[in-house]
Amino acid sequence: MKKAIALENHIWRIIFIWIKAHSWNYGNELADKLAKEAARKDDISFNRIPKSEIAQHVRDQSIAKWQIQWDRTTKALTTKEFFLVIKNRLINKIKLKPNFTAIVTAHGKTKAYLHRFKVIESPVCPCDGGNQTVDHLIYDCSILHREREKLISKVLKQGNWPVTKSDLVNKCIKYFLEFTNKMDFKKL
Repeated sequence: MKKAIALENHIWRIIFIWIKAHSWNYGNELADKLAKEAARKDDISFNRIPKSEIAQHVRDQSIAKWQIQWDRTTKALTTKEFFLVIKNRLINKIKLKPNFTAIVTAHGKTKAYLHRFKVIESPVCPCDGGNQTVDHLIYDCSILHREREKLISKVLKQGNWPVTKSDLVNKCIKYFLEFTNKMDFKKL
């Protein structure tokens, strides 16, 4: 009889502890409710998203908006030929140098640019091969023949010549940087 009473008291203590642990505690009740719902559902959804995922989403949206604006603008046409996709430019780490910047923007050092703003009288390149434009310097100028030959030989190891301006900065940036750094605009 004492054993039966002791066992009954023990059972009531367990029930009391269980009830005390779960009753009137909103968090525990909610956890139980959600656990039961999750057990009944096939798909699980979470209402919390990691900050890193939100930051990546915002970054991706910003780049997408930037790309739309980049595609629509009528300015920076030469630069757009080099950098078609904004995301690629952000991925590529390029150490900017004055000659490289002058070439990819078509601003500042070419005779065609300086002539356009009436800084010099003629846009013609000293090689007499036509106006000194970015395309002329990269693909045709006889003054840069030796430097271009080095560029071509390195590019041919990876693909074909001539390459697009976009490929120069995306696939051959190291060689293109060497090429632009060797340009001496005082001689050009």
